[in-house]
Amino acid sequence: MLNRRQLLVRGGTLLVLVPVLPAVIQGCSSDSSTDKQSGGSCAGTNPLSTVDVGHTHTVCVPNSDMASPPAAGATYTSSNDGNHTHKVMLTAQQLSMIASGGSVTVTSSSDVDPSNGAAHTHNWTITKAGSPGTSDPGPSGW
Repeated sequence: MLNRRQLLVRGGTLLVLVPVLPAVIQGCSSDSSTDKQSGGSCAGTNPLSTVDVGHTHTVCVPNSDMASPPAAGATYTSSNDGNHTHKVMLTAQQLSMIASGGSVTVTSSSDVDPSNGAAHTHNWTITKAGSPGTSDPGPSGW
């Protein structure tokens, strides 16, 4: 049985950890937002997709790809929602356009949502994080 002092010490520790716990869990996320990304956070821009079949996804476009676009372009994997992801393909020209402050609208691969069996796509309007007029919050974890 806990005495009063032990209860206060343990309770105080719990109160200190509660606000920190979501950030720790988020930082340990196993979701990978891109084929090239690890660690569950985005060092780039990660816009939200359109809503389709009642859900959305995010996709991370790394700053490194915008700064030096691969000649063949790049393919990114969206966040996992409803036990599925989508592929988002950007050409080198599109990556350069985003890097220079422009925006690009692309459609993802068509993938099946296992919860309802519906094949669907999502659209993304991708702008560089911090560009004027964008609601993209910039780098963040999922």
